[in-house]
Amino acid sequence: MNYGTADISTLDINELCDQCRALAFAITELTDPIARDIMTWILVERVDMLSLRFESEEVVLELA
Repeated sequence: MNYGTADISTLDINELCDQCRALAFAITELTDPIARDIMTWILVERVDMLSLRFESEEVVLELA
């Protein structure tokens, strides 16, 4: 979901992995449950985007 604040569709796989790592670390360090929940939802969104990128690559490789 993109609300116009940032264009995350142009991120490559390495950048998405870095974001997932940073979010996972932040979730473990945060003590505020609301902030942890928000970060968790963002992490789930990024992991979903990452899995779609890998799925797209596999489809492309099958066609080659």
